[in-house]
Amino acid sequence: MTDQADPRINQALHGRTAAIPWRQKRGQRWLKRLLDLAAAFILLLLLWPVMLLVALLVRLTSPGPILFKQARIGLDGRAFHMVKFRSMESLLADGSAGVGGEVTARDARLTPIGGRLRAWRLDELPQLLQVLSGQMSLVGPRPDIWHNLDQYTPEQMLRFAMPPGCTAWTFTRGAFANDWATRQNINVEYVQQWSLWLDIKILVGSLFVLLSQKDANPETAVGPAK
Repeated sequence: MTDQADPRINQALHGRTAAIPWRQKRGQRWLKRLLDLAAAFILLLLLWPVMLLVALLVRLTSPGPILFKQARIGLDGRAFHMVKFRSMESLLADGSAGVGGEVTARDARLTPIGGRLRAWRLDELPQLLQVLSGQMSLVGPRPDIWHNLDQYTPEQMLRFAMPPGCTAWTFTRGAFANDWATRQNINVEYVQQWSLWLDIKILVGSLFVLLSQKDANPETAVGPAK
């Protein structure tokens, strides 16, 4: 993949991005970036022993690379490679959907520790480095895979008008209790209603969801079957 924007996303966003709050509120946009830098740096300082332990456990419990990299859709439809700790067997870690459309804790492709890594989002920790680099933000629509692009309506493509995030509004609104299309509509709502205060509320809400494990995973969510 190149870093050039997909023409379908270019066409969908043409003439629409100037009206979204993230583009209009320059002061809040810079504060969002400062929050990203400060929080990611502090979290990396605090969590580097955890990351080192996770890397060691990934290496010891299954053959294959420690990190999993996959092309995802970034800001304005440009491709980037999102990085995670590998939670699936190396021959199967291709990003394809698990049984029933979501990777569950009982998915046969998971490594011995993969389910726990995903449940507590420990596999996502390397993305803090991508927040520092500017490829991602702490909060924003979760970066989708290119395979799903054909499912988007032009309206839903508005979600690509902001940087992808480590956590999202969908996570605090029962991500796995909603179908794929509903999640994209929530992402569009986020882009249209964005403010720095909304980001802060999402960060606090994400921590609550993570600690409570309420709707944090396909098994714990109540909603339509995937």
